[in-house]
Amino acid sequence: MVRLFCLTAISYGWMMGILPADEPAKSVAPPQAADIQSTDAAVRESVARSLPFLESAGVAWMNERNCLSCHHVPFLLWTHRAAKTHGLTVDAKKLTEWDEWARKDSLAHRNEFKLPKDQLEKLDVATIPISIKEKLKPLVEQPIATEAEFVAKLTFLLTAEELQTHQGLLVKTAAVPLHASDRNGGGPDVLGQLLLGRYDGQEDATSAEFRGGVLDLMKRQQLADGSWIPGGQFATMRNWPRPAADQGTTMWAALSLAAYDAPGGKRSELVERALAYQRQQPPQSDNREWLATRLLFEQQFGTAEEVAKLRQQVLEARQPDGGWSWKKGDESDPFTTGLVIYVLSKVGSGDDPAVIRDARKYLVSSQQADGSWLTPSKKITKTTVPERLKARDEIYHYWGTAWAAIGLLETLPPTGN
Repeated sequence: MVRLFCLTAISYGWMMGILPADEPAKSVAPPQAADIQSTDAAVRESVARSLPFLESAGVAWMNERNCLSCHHVPFLLWTHRAAKTHGLTVDAKKLTEWDEWARKDSLAHRNEFKLPKDQLEKLDVATIPISIKEKLKPLVEQPIATEAEFVAKLTFLLTAEELQTHQGLLVKTAAVPLHASDRNGGGPDVLGQLLLGRYDGQEDATSAEFRGGVLDLMKRQQLADGSWIPGGQFATMRNWPRPAADQGTTMWAALSLAAYDAPGGKRSELVERALAYQRQQPPQSDNREWLATRLLFEQQFGTAEEVAKLRQQVLEARQPDGGWSWKKGDESDPFTTGLVIYVLSKVGSGDDPAVIRDARKYLVSSQQADGSWLTPSKKITKTTVPERLKARDEIYHYWGTAWAAIGLLETLPPTGN
C-alpha cells in the first residue's frame, strides 16, 4: 500500500512538471497541496478556467451595454492575447471579431460636433429665430466627426445668408467638449489599455491606422501640464483621492505610449510631458494600486535606486496570505494582487521566491467555481447605495478576474511564441 502511494505521488509529480522523469522513487515525498497550487501547470489551468468567464461576461457587456468601457472590453482583449502569447488555446477568429468591435466603437465616439436639443432650445430667439431652429431639427443630436462636416450639413438646411449669420454661434454650440464620452474614443484609460493589450510588435495596415488615430487622440486629450483626465471609474466612482486618480491615469497612458516610441529610445513629446508632470506629484503610497503602477513607471522611466525603493514598499505591503489589498488595512483582493504580480514579474520581485509563489497560491486557491475571482466593490468605491454597489460588483468581478489572469500569466516562463 505504501509503495502504491509513493508511485502515485511520483506520477503526479511527473504530470505536474515538478519532477524529472528519471527521478528515483525512493527520494520522492508526496507534494504538498499548497506547492501544487503554485506550479506553472496549476497557473495555466487556473487561467484556462478563467477564459470562458472572461469571454462570456465580456461579450455580454458589449452586446447589452454597447460600451467600450475601461474595465471590460480592453481587458477581454488583453487577457486573451496574453493567454495566446503564453501558449493557451484561444479562438483567433473571436479575438479578431472583438478587436474589430472595439475599434469600431472607439471610432464611433470620436465625434467633435453634436447640436444638443436642449442647448438649441435655450438659444435666445433674438439670436437664433424659431424659424431657423425648425430648419435645424434634422441635425439635432446627430454625432458629426469634424467641423467641416458639421458646416457642410448646415449648408443643406440653411440659406447662404442664414449660414453666414448663424454659423459661428451654431459651431460653438455644437462643439463637444474634448473630454466628453461622445468625443474621446473611450478616454485615456480605455485607449491606454487598448494599446497595452494589443501591442505585440507586429501590426497590419488596419491596426497601424487605428494606433495612429489613438496616438493622435491621446495627444489632443493631454492637458497643458502633461496629465490626462481620468475616466469615471478612476475620477468619481472609486474611493481614490483625485491626485491618485490623475496620476494613475497619466502613468498608464505614458506606459502605453512608450511601447510605441521611436526606435533608439527617443521618447515622444507626450511621454516627456507626462514625465515632467509625474515628477512634480506627491506620492500616494497608501494606495497599493498606485504604488505598483508607480513601480512599473519608474522601471520604464526612472532610476535603479527609485525602483529598488518602490519595490521594497510593494513587498512590505504583502499580506500574510500572499496577496495584496488595494489600501492599507484592507483584506487581500484578486484585483490588486493580479496587478502587483504583473508588475513584479516585469520589474523583478527580488531574491525571495516565496513572493510570486505565495501570490500564485492565493489566487489559485481563491478562484471561484466558474473560473472567476471575486473583488467586492464596497471597500473600493465611494457609494454605499445597495443598487449602485450591485452594479459596481459586476464591474469589479470582471476587472478583478482579468487582472488575476494577466498577473498569473506574467509569472509564467516565456513559451517562445
